[in-house]
Amino acid sequence: MKRLSVVFLLFITTALTGFGQSFFDKVDLGIDKFKYSKLDTNYIAPPKYKLMVAVESKNFWNHDNIHIPFSWTDPDIYETYPGLENYETEEILSRTSQTSLNLRVSYCGFSASYAFTLNGKGSRKAFSLGSNGNKFGFKMGFERNSLNNAKFRDYRYLPLMYTFLDALYEAGAIDKHYTIDEIAHHSVYKRDDIIDEEEEAKIGENDMWELDDIIRWYGNFYYAFNHRKFSMSAANYAQYIQKRSAGSFFVTGDVNFTRLHAHDLLNVSDDSIRASRERFSAFGIAIGAGYGYNWTPNQGKFLLHGSIRPMIDVYSRMDYDAHDWVHDDEGNVKKVKMERIPELQPLYDHKMKLTFGGVARVATVWNISPRFVVGTNLEYTIRDNRNSKDYRMYNSRLNFNAYAAMRFIKNKRGY
Repeated sequence: MKRLSVVFLLFITTALTGFGQSFFDKVDLGIDKFKYSKLDTNYIAPPKYKLMVAVESKNFWNHDNIHIPFSWTDPDIYETYPGLENYETEEILSRTSQTSLNLRVSYCGFSASYAFTLNGKGSRKAFSLGSNGNKFGFKMGFERNSLNNAKFRDYRYLPLMYTFLDALYEAGAIDKHYTIDEIAHHSVYKRDDIIDEEEEAKIGENDMWELDDIIRWYGNFYYAFNHRKFSMSAANYAQYIQKRSAGSFFVTGDVNFTRLHAHDLLNVSDDSIRASRERFSAFGIAIGAGYGYNWTPNQGKFLLHGSIRPMIDVYSRMDYDAHDWVHDDEGNVKKVKMERIPELQPLYDHKMKLTFGGVARVATVWNISPRFVVGTNLEYTIRDNRNSKDYRMYNSRLNFNAYAAMRFIKNKRGY
């Protein structure tokens, strides 16, 4: 530890000396040569300052939808229960709206950010790393959100409830003959709901389940063909200055991994000594092509950007597993993997089905001065991973971000 402290102090001391400053200047010139050498400076120019510190207000409206298919064992069940064919699935639904404060630091196009939740709904953690150039850019990150407002729709009880209510109607105990659709309407359970006895009688036994959280790892990239005149980064992060209006076609890609955690949702054991732990996960790789345009009427002081990037999944994988905690023969607690559920066999097949998604974006940037910039962006993203049996993990998100940033450390090289 002492050696590391000495090395760190020597590094800081060197950085503050003329030799250290000369070293970092050479690094900066190398970055400039790599990133900026082929720019058409009539259209694109780097800012006069290469370090940017930004504060963002990030607002998102998120919709997660997981479809879990199962099959009825009785082949004649649809004739007995008309309308049941519309409910061969279970759904986990989560709609989240959150506001967070995001801190972003960028240096010569390389950026890192971390977000803090402001509105107190759930527990959100997010961070990202990225690089945004005129030709090529990428971003990768992680986020975790609680599912405090999720819903779960379980339709497996519908035949039993239909038979029960139909018998009451035939006996004259109730005046209305309830259809499958009307009964299914009562199948939505909300976490922590208080259901009175009258409502309980309508919908049957309330399952003691819990949804915990949902996590995402993601990465995306783009390559702009007209990179000498068009800058995606000028619109996304104000790390370039778009001096004249220009557009470009580009190719893009997206890699995402999503995992939802639940307790005692589908897999419940009589031997369990605490709630089972269940995981639904999806992994997808998508590629696509798109077009973006930057319009600037006054040499880069104001910029209006629009882009669309449709994508198609070229690989996806779905998975489900559950673990339980039980006592072994000696009375010790052990973790065991639970057996597969026959009705959920499609979740174990891992067969892929091509799906479409994409990103649409509108952004504005106002370079108030060489050192101060503000901007907004509105982005809509769709990811849809599923297998051939229609097990599906669908996510759509609408983001609205507003930020203000200051630039520091003046470029020594003129542009």
